[in-house]
Amino acid sequence: MSRWRWAGHARGDRRSPRGQSLVEFALVLPMLLVLLLGLVDFGRVFAAGITVEATARNAAEAAAQEYVQIIRSNGALQPSDYQHLHAVALDTLCHEASVLPNYSGSAGSCSMPAAAICIHDAADATFGPDPYCGQDASSAPAQCADVSSSNPSWSTTNAQGSGALAYVEVRVCYRFTTLFNLRNMHLPMGAGISVGDVYL
Repeated sequence: MSRWRWAGHARGDRRSPRGQSLVEFALVLPMLLVLLLGLVDFGRVFAAGITVEATARNAAEAAAQEYVQIIRSNGALQPSDYQHLHAVALDTLCHEASVLPNYSGSAGSCSMPAAAICIHDAADATFGPDPYCGQDASSAPAQCADVSSSNPSWSTTNAQGSGALAYVEVRVCYRFTTLFNLRNMHLPMGAGISVGDVYL
């Protein structure tokens, strides 16, 4: 006589970890996405900052080289030469800044990034200081106070005094928009976060 034993398994007694894993993943996913987008935005704003710095430097260099050529040819600057130097700097800056995401402008002029130029001559220059100093960014946003012509830090004469070498000052203000745009988001316990436009 053969004997056999039937072993029944009650499925209700075994707990599947799949449901618990899905709930945990659903709770962690938003934080992972915020972290990932934050890292991407950090890289983007860092790259934009490098581009903005390079455009300002190259615009100043282009205007300075043009300044040297005018001095070699004419011996001194006429009032119209200052306007020409501003145009050279702006053309260079706007051309190089055209790769930025929020770029707004056309050949030779741009409104974003906002830029202002000043040619700093010696205090005793023949035709006086740069008459267009800081006036290029007349339509700059309020957040770009440093490039505004009304900023009291603009000085038209050479800061190093009479007889010092002339130099070109280029100020740039750029609005960077983040991928993860949260404005005035209220968090528990009175905390808040506001991530949106960043001005460089």
